[in-house]
Amino acid sequence: MDRPNFPHWTIMAFVEQLAEGTPLPGGGCAVSVAGALAAALGSLSGQISQRRAAGGQEQAVLAAMQPQLERARQTFLELIDADALAYHEVVLARRRPHRTAAERSERAAAISQAFERACEPPLAMARLGLEVLQWAAHLAANGNPVVMADVGVMGFLAWAVVHGGVVNVFANLTMMAAAEAAAALRAEAAALKSAAAQQGAAFAQLLYGRLEDGREPAGQASGAGAAASAG
Repeated sequence: MDRPNFPHWTIMAFVEQLAEGTPLPGGGCAVSVAGALAAALGSLSGQISQRRAAGGQEQAVLAAMQPQLERARQTFLELIDADALAYHEVVLARRRPHRTAAERSERAAAISQAFERACEPPLAMARLGLEVLQWAAHLAANGNPVVMADVGVMGFLAWAVVHGGVVNVFANLTMMAAAEAAAALRAEAAALKSAAAQQGAAFAQLLYGRLEDGREPAGQASGAGAAASAG
């Protein structure tokens, strides 16, 4: 299978193909698209907050965040095709002949190995989604009030990315015969799931705390002062 180059598709073409009922693109590809969107929203929110930050220390933190978010965005885009190609290897393994006992044994081993490799892209998505969720929590606590909606979408998308990646891993594990490899992958996926539950809840509390009480971060210019500094 040639690289599908999904990152270069239009949004409409990708969404319509997703709805076609064909194997690719599938849920894993959609997870990675969501991760790229979350990272992009982080870049947007961070740059606006950096321009409006009153303190030099916070400006430096937000500036340092930018290349990390750019790397995350690019990695998520690369993982869209990586997930599709990994699933295609599963399809090829399932198509192997299985007439004789030897062929069935070889096919079973090939399928198990293909599913093991297919766990790698969604695991990478989940790890990176957790990082983006952490950056979202920082922005929820310290970002400029005008970007809180963008930060909210960023964080909840990142939260979904972690769970989406983990779900794909667990689904692949049900098709693996290699117990040792499956145990290690299951343990990492479970740890990511637990971390996402804790950090996601903390992020939501920070975000809604900001939005519901109208609080601004320490040292943040407010009201007309913020608007003037933006000009």
